[in-house]
Amino acid sequence: MPGGWRLQAVGVLLFLFIPLVLYLFVRHPEPVAASLAAGVVLMAGHRFLARPYMVRAVPHKCLWCNRVLAPALDASTRTLDLALDGRLIAARCCAAHHAPAARFFRFLALARLPLRLGIFGPLLLLLAALAAAAAGHAHALPAATALFQLAVGLTVSAAAWGCLLTRPPAGPAPLPVPFPAHNFFLLGVGPLLWIFRLVGAWWIVRGVWFFFS
Repeated sequence: MPGGWRLQAVGVLLFLFIPLVLYLFVRHPEPVAASLAAGVVLMAGHRFLARPYMVRAVPHKCLWCNRVLAPALDASTRTLDLALDGRLIAARCCAAHHAPAARFFRFLALARLPLRLGIFGPLLLLLAALAAAAAGHAHALPAATALFQLAVGLTVSAAAWGCLLTRPPAGPAPLPVPFPAHNFFLLGVGPLLWIFRLVGAWWIVRGVWFFFS
């Protein structure tokens, strides 16, 4: 498609919101209150930019590898039906990437509860510790930060590696997406999983070092 490189560049730019939010929460530069407020605003506002981008990207990019696809549907591409908030999204994939994408979203659906607990539980604890630190009670913040890194590192590593062991869906039924789907269309699922593996491993090391050193 004309301007395909711009579509990918905007996806990268929108993805950078995520590491910026994590930097504000995990490194929490002074003043902590400003870091917390900026992180919450960016986290809450991101979907209002990323969701319209997803709608634009769905017909043009491979959900898995992020490659810009030819406008016409042919044997080199397939679609993967995803159920999001009661809506059906026909995401496009390279033909070779349909199976790994289907396995990944099936794994998300099967493991949605432990994955949610592993991400949102530590996040709420960290936000509470940041709010307490902003009010002058920072004694729990180092432990909350390390626990967040350890728990999220384990969770995203489980998602990134566990999907490789998951069988493909048995039928053509739409696969539910239990997490914000727009984030998967920014870089593509494949590159995102490698980020999960690398950052997850580093955060596990950081968390273990804090609690056991």
